[in-house]
Amino acid sequence: MEQLHLSDNMLTGSIPEELSNCSSLTTLQLDKNALSGSIPWQIGNLKSLESLFLWGNSLSGTIPVSFGNCTELYALDLSQNGLTGSIPEDIFTLNKLSKLLLLGNSLTGPLPSSVSNCQSLVRLRLGENQLSGKIPNEIGKLQNLVFLDVYSNHFSGELPSEIANIAVLELLDAHDNRLTGEIPPRLGELINLEQLDLSQNGFTGEIPSRFSNFSYLNKLILNDNFLTGALPKSIRNLQKLTLLDVSGNRLSGPVPPEIGFLTSLTISLNLSSNRFIGAIPPEMSGLTQLQSLDLSDNTFSGGIQVLGLLTSLAYLNISFNNFSGPIPATPFFQTLSPNSYLHNPNLCRSSDGFTCSNQARRIAVKTVKIVALTCVLLGSITLLFTVIWIFINRNRRFTVENSEFDDFSYPWTFIPFQRLNFTVDDILRCLKDENVIGKGCSGIVYKAEMPNGELIAVKKLWKTKKEDDLVDPFESEIQILGHIRHRNIVKLLGYCSNKCVKLLLYNYISNGNLQQLLQENTSLDWETRYKTALGSAQGLAYLHHDCIPSILHRDVKSNNILLDSKFEAYLADFGLAKLKDSPSYNQTVSRIAGSYGYMAPEYGYTANITEKSDVYSYGVVLLEILSGRSAVESAGNDSLHIVEWVNKKMGSFEPAINILEPKLQGLPDQMVQEMLQTLGIAMLCVNSSPAERPTMKEVVALLKEVKSPGLRLIGFGKMNRKQGDFSRRDSCQFCCDPRPSGERSDYASLRGGGVSAFGFAGSDLRAGDWYCSCGSNNFARRVEVRRLDLQQESD
Repeated sequence: MEQLHLSDNMLTGSIPEELSNCSSLTTLQLDKNALSGSIPWQIGNLKSLESLFLWGNSLSGTIPVSFGNCTELYALDLSQNGLTGSIPEDIFTLNKLSKLLLLGNSLTGPLPSSVSNCQSLVRLRLGENQLSGKIPNEIGKLQNLVFLDVYSNHFSGELPSEIANIAVLELLDAHDNRLTGEIPPRLGELINLEQLDLSQNGFTGEIPSRFSNFSYLNKLILNDNFLTGALPKSIRNLQKLTLLDVSGNRLSGPVPPEIGFLTSLTISLNLSSNRFIGAIPPEMSGLTQLQSLDLSDNTFSGGIQVLGLLTSLAYLNISFNNFSGPIPATPFFQTLSPNSYLHNPNLCRSSDGFTCSNQARRIAVKTVKIVALTCVLLGSITLLFTVIWIFINRNRRFTVENSEFDDFSYPWTFIPFQRLNFTVDDILRCLKDENVIGKGCSGIVYKAEMPNGELIAVKKLWKTKKEDDLVDPFESEIQILGHIRHRNIVKLLGYCSNKCVKLLLYNYISNGNLQQLLQENTSLDWETRYKTALGSAQGLAYLHHDCIPSILHRDVKSNNILLDSKFEAYLADFGLAKLKDSPSYNQTVSRIAGSYGYMAPEYGYTANITEKSDVYSYGVVLLEILSGRSAVESAGNDSLHIVEWVNKKMGSFEPAINILEPKLQGLPDQMVQEMLQTLGIAMLCVNSSPAERPTMKEVVALLKEVKSPGLRLIGFGKMNRKQGDFSRRDSCQFCCDPRPSGERSDYASLRGGGVSAFGFAGSDLRAGDWYCSCGSNNFARRVEVRRLDLQQESD
């Protein structure tokens, strides 16, 4: 036995030490169960073990030192258990280990300086433990590290400036520790950094001006430290910043006008609880996409007219300042709670939003006090009547829930994620049968036209079971989903919910979905299909790799890929999406998820839904794009799955080009080659083994290489029999592009090695013959090739 997948099966008891007898075991997945006891030290005898997933159990005891014997190990995830003790230094002798995830335990002691020996580490996640001492300077030697996550520990001392040596680092999260000293200016050398969170520490000094080098930074979180000085003017260079939080510090001086040039700020700008002074710079009117602004608890002065120009605001707090003058007469300010501008005695309301008299100012102050008192009284009365209403109606609770009309009669919560110019009533009026534009496994979708003419899509989620409603994580998870901003993901505008109904509000995309366009036999050319394939892959890769926690879509299919008038692809429908690291993940991910024809085969025997399950679904979509067929088509009295159909074609050794939709087969040879290479990528995605599927980040890289002008095959090998098991595998020996090194192209590797692209060698070859192209200079290797799938031989 080489692989054992028992994830999410409600297993109890301890891990049997007899597993160590499976000497050929390469993959052991026992995550998301209820296993207890200690981890058997005998697991360390599995010398061929490559991946070990024990996360999400109730394991205790220490991490076995014997893991240092698993020399082939590249992924170790022991997160979300009750492990104690220190991190064994032996783990850092594993020179192939790329992912070490230990978050959510009770580990103590220091992070060993020997961590620098593990040069292959790509992800190091140690958050939510009790690790202490200094973060070792040697961590800067981890040249391949992309994610460094040490939040919620007891680390103290200064943050090592050597971290700046990790050129490829994309995420640095050290929040909620006891770090002190100044923030190292050298961190500004991390030009690939996308997220930096140093909040809830004891950092002093100024915000380094060298942070202006962060070309890709989208989240900068420095709140609750002791930072002083001014907000750097160089902050204007952070052109991809979507969230900036410097609240709870001792920053002073005026806010620099340059902050108005951060036009990508969409999620939040929080400057609260500092010592800022002066007026709001007029340049802040450029933050037209900003949804949340908090300037409270400072010493700002002057008018707030500029805030009336921020048309996307959904949240504002300017309380406890010295603002003066009229409150803007915009719809947003007219509905704003008085608590949002308390303790600004010189603010006043006026009919035109530009002028108000002294008398009006006095009235405004008095009005705020009266409104605040009235809110308290009304709240008390409302609470009393709510209790009475519940008491009167408790006996007809289940009758009410059987009526859709009565479902709508419950009180509503409406949470927008940007400025919306409509109400819940406007939405409910559109939920009619004639407005239905789609139904899926998670709900029904309506096209809704708002009174201002705006079109939105409203998804009404199917009801969940009663017992699920008691612990429904909908609201906490949808808050995360609502802040997703990516060009290939349909924007979630907001949500409405009451006791019985949940509504998701999306942008309306006008050109229908991919499935409709393929079935209507419209003349989608290859360039449009490729654009759709790449765009949807980029959206899914963003959910998997750039969101923290990562998000599983769980219902990837062709009719959840929408196209606008320019055929830009948008990944839609998050009715089934789950946050992988959320507390509810273990309880909810095993529910029926996905659509028939798109669900990965492992769901049938483990209910183990991972990112690789989304990858499989995406592979099915790719096959639809290339073949023009549906995921499942009728064949007499039976139905034939598209993956089975392709495998039959391959098994019969028909020319590979016959898999393509007939009208695509006559295109120029270069396009045919691109389509056949894409077909190879699709077959990687639908591999029956989740471990052998690429990640979506790798899929995006492979799709981009399909269009790389420098990509060409030189001397791909013929299929030769390999000594051993002839019935299962063939092998091909291939060499690299022999051009001079200055003309070669380095391509992203599929799985840490040099193989960069897979596909069919040409339309004249048979479907069973694959080619492999090189990814690194002077690189040559042997790759194992299967007839129906493909795997890379380990180094």
